[in-house]
Amino acid sequence: MGAFADCLLKLRKEAGYPSAYQFYHRNGGRRTFPFTYVHYLRLEKGTKVPRPEWMGPFLLALRLTPGEEGCRRMFLALLRDLLRTEEAFEMVLGPLLCRHPAAVPRPAGREALRWMKEGHAVHLSPEEFRAVASDESAYWCSEVLMSDRGSWSAAELAEVLALEERAVSGALRKLKAAGLVQESSKGRFKSRRAGKFYTFPGRLPGMRVPFKAVRAYWERMFRRKGKEMADRVELVRASEGSVRGYVSGLFEALDAANTLATMEKGEDTGLFLIEAQVRKLTPL
Repeated sequence: MGAFADCLLKLRKEAGYPSAYQFYHRNGGRRTFPFTYVHYLRLEKGTKVPRPEWMGPFLLALRLTPGEEGCRRMFLALLRDLLRTEEAFEMVLGPLLCRHPAAVPRPAGREALRWMKEGHAVHLSPEEFRAVASDESAYWCSEVLMSDRGSWSAAELAEVLALEERAVSGALRKLKAAGLVQESSKGRFKSRRAGKFYTFPGRLPGMRVPFKAVRAYWERMFRRKGKEMADRVELVRASEGSVRGYVSGLFEALDAANTLATMEKGEDTGLFLIEAQVRKLTPL
């Protein structure tokens, strides 16, 4: 097995995909990857090496961002295979790797998050995500059921979400048809994979429109029932390279918020939206 194949196999499992079939097809298949499933198997077995321009879809499917440790491991593995020998690898890359950038502080929950992704992640396929994002009632019903081990009736969901019961009933039928929820008893519904850590394919091709709809649902729910918890903004002049390194650590810290998740109702539990946004306003 080549260095890239070995690295890809480990990263795929760390991302929560136990099989090659799940990884390829639940990330959109040929709509995401510029090669067939059969060719993907060759890449994972090490009989083929990917073209450099294919790395973008791999980063999307593995939920990696540039600068992240997993991304660095994957590119180094690809270069090791492309350069063929250890001597060539050391000669070409040795001088470039001798000086490492300052380490970005890692969030305390990083290992717990890795455990969640490896053994407990469920990555929604593009088709499943479109069903979830198809309307506001479907989205919020899915969020409640995916974040709870119990069963809910349409009336209970309508009350807690401040939505019309008729719309909620239709949303539950839609989610059931998509295979995301099941009717546990007459008129009561629960998630098919309760207690799992769900991720959206928001960065995959074709997902911009449904994800934009979801953002609108967040805003409407905030105006109906939410409250402001915290707000912090910094404006700083810096090099773009240093900001990209900082963004990697920032996103890891944001991901670590998932370690706070609970499946049980508590005195002050709720659905919290935590965002990180970095924008370059102007060259200076």
